[in-house]
Amino acid sequence: MKPNVRSLDGLLQICYDLPHRIHTAKAYPLTSPNGSTIIVYCHEQGLRLVWRGGRPFKRQPETTQKKAKPNGAGKDTVISLDSSDEEPAGKAERYRDNPVFEDEEEEFDPSEPYQAIIQTLDLPLGVEVLHLAFPHLPADRQKTSLDALPKLMSEKIVCAVACSDFTVRVLTIPLVPPSPQSKARPEVRNVVSILSAGKSFFGEQMVTLTGGTSDQSLPKGVSISMTANTPEEEDEEEEDVEMEDDENRGKKLALSRSASRSRSRSRVGRDQPWDLLVASHSTDLSGLLLIYRIPLGAGGSSMSTEQHGPWRTQYLASPAVSIEFNSALHPASRHSRMLVAEAKGVVRIFDCLARSRANQGSWLVSLHTPFESSQDSMPRRKAILDARWVLGGKSVLVLLADSKYEIWDIENAGPKAADAANIPPALTTFALDGWVGNSMKSKPLMKSSNTKNETRSKLAPMTPSTRKMRQEALFTGPTAQPEGPTCGGLFVRPVQDNSSSRPNDESILLWYGNTVMIIPSLSTHWQNKAHKAGTLFGSGAKGEPKIISNIQLGGEACKEIGLFPALKGADKNSSSQAEILVTGEHRLLIVTSPLAEPPLLAKPTPPPLSSSVDQLLLARGELDVHGMDRILAGMSNGHQATPARDSRNSRNSPYGKGKNLLMS
Repeated sequence: MKPNVRSLDGLLQICYDLPHRIHTAKAYPLTSPNGSTIIVYCHEQGLRLVWRGGRPFKRQPETTQKKAKPNGAGKDTVISLDSSDEEPAGKAERYRDNPVFEDEEEEFDPSEPYQAIIQTLDLPLGVEVLHLAFPHLPADRQKTSLDALPKLMSEKIVCAVACSDFTVRVLTIPLVPPSPQSKARPEVRNVVSILSAGKSFFGEQMVTLTGGTSDQSLPKGVSISMTANTPEEEDEEEEDVEMEDDENRGKKLALSRSASRSRSRSRVGRDQPWDLLVASHSTDLSGLLLIYRIPLGAGGSSMSTEQHGPWRTQYLASPAVSIEFNSALHPASRHSRMLVAEAKGVVRIFDCLARSRANQGSWLVSLHTPFESSQDSMPRRKAILDARWVLGGKSVLVLLADSKYEIWDIENAGPKAADAANIPPALTTFALDGWVGNSMKSKPLMKSSNTKNETRSKLAPMTPSTRKMRQEALFTGPTAQPEGPTCGGLFVRPVQDNSSSRPNDESILLWYGNTVMIIPSLSTHWQNKAHKAGTLFGSGAKGEPKIISNIQLGGEACKEIGLFPALKGADKNSSSQAEILVTGEHRLLIVTSPLAEPPLLAKPTPPPLSSSVDQLLLARGELDVHGMDRILAGMSNGHQATPARDSRNSRNSPYGKGKNLLMS
């Protein structure tokens, strides 16, 4: 994959032309054990995985097969005539890949100051893949240590995809890239569909979610998470509570839930039974939300291959534009909450593990956007383009159709001003808002129909051209102004922070049309907004937003924009460290900073040689040029010391005085 590289505004734009029609592309939140970042993109035939950067493979020596001798054997060959000693021909050993990597990354090349692609892997599914989702995982892998999560999460790439055959599938692929020897095997060549035939050549696994009620239209999005709760125990406890009187029912129900959560926290570990939660939404009827629950095997190392039907079925008031499980991980009580954003201007929160009488979960709260002024007399709420969890799943970030972003602080977790420290959060107002780029200044405000005559200029000159325009407007009416771009989205990436004061800090990417804005630190940006603090260092410093423009996709429409996982040792306040992945129709564009040349290691200087050693080498004729320089330097130092000792005797001499001045 040879890219086209161009430099704009101090950033590199690395463009890869692909033979497929891309639907979506994302970077996996974890890096490979060899240090590579992983890109997964969906196309009309399946999936493709790309390992970028990190330690490359070691070059293995080519093994030459020995030619078979004529007549089948040599002189010292013993031929066995007993058929029982021969192994069955149909029994083949399972191939085990053992990739070997270099100890260090490749040397820095000034002509290519960017990370190279070290391996790719195609997974043909025999069907078009439309949407892709990854689970939320810890940002700092070494600090949090994935021991508290299923073993599957630390060894495999776990993803959920929505396909054009109305199915949702869950795949697991090894984090380690396959070796070139593994890809060169004869049995994996010219394979049209690997996973659809139930075969696994690279350690991958796929589960298709079917059975019961399924989507009758194409899924519009997916989301995936994990849980370890045992619903049977909670159901039994709630049934016991319902037998009590109404006065104490609420208190005992709260106590039973808190006790069950505390027990689940004490049992957290890889030995605990884990389940995957997978959700999809479609436009069936007024809107359909399906949630599946897939049990994991012993130790959480593999998925159950049984048929899995919908575990929760919810009909929505209107079709959703995006869904997402809470970014908090188990055993947090909010890990099972789902964010459902509807385009008509409402965001709803659904808890799929909450027990209700219908045993279908519980809707917790509905958040509505403000009304917008329009040319019609009917008021309507501002449309939503995307919504995401922020601050560890305690707040909701929403991007509106007019390029404005706003945050609902549900649990009062964001920074507060000094005069509003004790004020409880209000779900009808926003704790933080702003605009993506300069869209607010450039976009004209919409006015109602009764004020349209005010826009006409009363001092317009009466010329033949203006008379013709007024005559056309008399019969055709006012022309509608072209609306701005309506495509946009959000991407949230946890920040690796060594301090414990901001454990849920995140980097936010907002894109609207061709404008991309990055907030390196949401906590710092929110703090500056709350205390009305500015910065003298411009955009991108200390959490201030930075606008990235001039993204060149070669005329293709932008489908999605995201961030790569934070590199080890990157500064969270340095927006130049944020690597952006832009998805086009047939192109992948990576916007990154050029790699810095590593500093040269200073060679240790040898200890200086004494004058006696130099004289000895001179007598042998082995003294080099540097030795001659040392001898001459010693001789000059000796001449300098002589007048200093005789300066007392020549103090009154004019020649001695001048000599001392020259020496000084």
